[in-house]
Amino acid sequence: MTQLKTTPDVFIIESLRDEDEERSRYEGYRLAELLRLSGKKPKYFYFKSKEELSVLFKLFKLSNYRYLHISCHGTTFDIEVGESRISYNDFSKLSSGYLERKRVFFSACELGNELFSTCLAGRNKGMHSIVAPAEEINFDHAAAIWSAFYVSVFARKENSMKSQDILARIQSLCTLFPVDFHVSLYRSQKDNWEHIKVNKKKLSLQRSNEKPEKSASDINSSDIVYVK
Repeated sequence: MTQLKTTPDVFIIESLRDEDEERSRYEGYRLAELLRLSGKKPKYFYFKSKEELSVLFKLFKLSNYRYLHISCHGTTFDIEVGESRISYNDFSKLSSGYLERKRVFFSACELGNELFSTCLAGRNKGMHSIVAPAEEINFDHAAAIWSAFYVSVFARKENSMKSQDILARIQSLCTLFPVDFHVSLYRSQKDNWEHIKVNKKKLSLQRSNEKPEKSASDINSSDIVYVK
């Protein structure tokens, strides 16, 4: 049976706390606007309940879009939907059967861990990848990271996104922003998942052919020029 070709675009769903709504912290909505500036045709939906989330998973499958971006709050053991919480297992059950041949990206604190990836992939055989922050992340950092990620990856190749491209960009972004990420990639040849923790790093501004600057303790009298 021939599978339908998926659309290389981003389906964005978002759920925030009441206080976030009051402060207009709609990171997912802003991401959709930026993607439109880049020539993409993202779809954006806001949800406040588990029932609405279930409907959105169905709409995502019907859209035939390839990439799902979920903006919400999370922890190391559950996910927030509006003001309520659902377990990793319950979230995975809701998504069951809707993520085959898809790549999923989470803009949510602490969802980047092997337990969550295992729960989600276990209910969705045939997924390609899962990417999420491995620790708490600020709204401004999330908006900047995901905007840079999508714009750069689509600038390289508009109609596809390879696992190595994803990993390389996340590694680069972790040198610019103080956030650890977790990347889970399905390896079809081995029929298993590879789980990679990408740690934040300090960006080195020194060029390879430059000598390191001297510290105060390295300076001697001959290095000092007195100006009258």
